[in-house]
Amino acid sequence: MQQLILDLLPDQTPALSHFLPGDNVELLAALENWLKQPVQAYPGNLFVIWGPTGCGKSFLSQCMVSAGFSPLPLSEMLLTAPAQGWTLEDAQKLDAHGQQDLFRHLVRLAHAGERLLVTMDLPPDAQTGLREDVRTRLGAGHIYRLEPLNEPDQRQLLAQRAEHRGWALTPDVLDYLYQRAPRDLSSLAGLIRRLDELSLEQKRRITLPLLREALTESAVTKD
Repeated sequence: MQQLILDLLPDQTPALSHFLPGDNVELLAALENWLKQPVQAYPGNLFVIWGPTGCGKSFLSQCMVSAGFSPLPLSEMLLTAPAQGWTLEDAQKLDAHGQQDLFRHLVRLAHAGERLLVTMDLPPDAQTGLREDVRTRLGAGHIYRLEPLNEPDQRQLLAQRAEHRGWALTPDVLDYLYQRAPRDLSSLAGLIRRLDELSLEQKRRITLPLLREALTESAVTKD
């Protein structure tokens, strides 16, 4: 039944055209330009996006995958180049082995006609948990901070996500969502997705009672 519900949901393939820039107009323009241009020599083929949890880094990485990028398999060195390039999320979480593998790939990137997009929580020079040689090579690329959306922009984006799924996010549901749920975009977007699933599963309209059920189920209600 769950798989049937998922099959009925609208296509939610991430794409840059769905990205609401907010205060990230410069970043979006630079990223689109980086993708349109022929692959540059290192470090021009390296793009680093950093920002706090929930600001949209994963969504941008998913957009890259939709556009032909592939997740970088750190442990493999003999790679077939993907259509567009590689992605690596949360580079700050790499352990010693992962950092060594990443360093080898960054060395290889200097001689390969491939792109690499990396996301992390802080800029490379502030990543005290990463090796200095890894920080230095990451710091040579295009580096942009991804600013979290403010509340009006978040509300606009969530309303758009709901509309894309075929229903309207009413003001009372949206207000209650902001009163009781975490404000990071990934949590909010996940609740919109779960509301859609519950509505289809239970054949109910999306109202406050259904939202309360989604919040309880997700264990995200504020204390």
